[in-house]
Amino acid sequence: MNCFQIIKFVLDEAYNQIEGNESEKDESISEALVYLRDQYSKLLTGVTIDYSHPITRFAYIYAYVTSHANLVNTIIDKSSDLSVLFDKEKVTVTCLGGGPGSDFLGILKYLMLNSKNPRVSFKICDKEKAWLDSWEGVDNMVDPKFRISTSYNSIDVTEPEDWQSLKNYFQSSDLFTMIYFMSEVQALRDKADEFFANLFEKAKSGALFLFVDNNIPEFYDWFDELADEFGVEILKSRRENILAPIHEEKKDLGEYYKKFGSPKIRANVAYRIARKT
Repeated sequence: MNCFQIIKFVLDEAYNQIEGNESEKDESISEALVYLRDQYSKLLTGVTIDYSHPITRFAYIYAYVTSHANLVNTIIDKSSDLSVLFDKEKVTVTCLGGGPGSDFLGILKYLMLNSKNPRVSFKICDKEKAWLDSWEGVDNMVDPKFRISTSYNSIDVTEPEDWQSLKNYFQSSDLFTMIYFMSEVQALRDKADEFFANLFEKAKSGALFLFVDNNIPEFYDWFDELADEFGVEILKSRRENILAPIHEEKKDLGEYYKKFGSPKIRANVAYRIARKT
């Protein structure tokens, strides 16, 4: 399975949602790509990124989702603790900040490449509701033998009234994924800590966590502190440069690759695999 091929389908749908003629769209997307790179370099200063506009979502999907999905697939493939989970008949995955689709797509790629077909229920949680529009048609591209279902919840983890009615919603989850999520809310840590404390405390015994983020101590130290406080054992702790596999062909992005250049293919990450005791 080539992530870029699925991304091309998603981008086609997203491109059609952007207003204006082709040159106007392309200019706006190019500006959004520069904007995102600039904003991600300033996450520790407290910037927040608004993904409500289709141009911003297009730019994010184009530049980052394939890289992040491949990180998920690569890490699961190298971890016996994670890979054995998908030998079960049924698996429930909560994707925190999972609106862009990296978690979903990475797990799906792992299942396809390893010929595993458990029934996987994805609980996708993200503040931005509009991400749902980007992934509605992807199910039609997946072989029916892969039994997947998705539910979407709009949750702002910094607003208790937004998530407290769902505070027991995550207790059935077998796996929690946090793919470049904690860095997005780190500047609001004082407001988000209550959500994460509830999550780590209420997770069932044996539940697994996959944390992947920028290789910056402020981000992974936060996860480590929560794990230590709430009885979550860190099974693997790594800092690595990970390159997208060679079978991911950027030219599968078609005309977008010619217009917007290379998406992200290398990531300097810190990741954690952990289990609730």
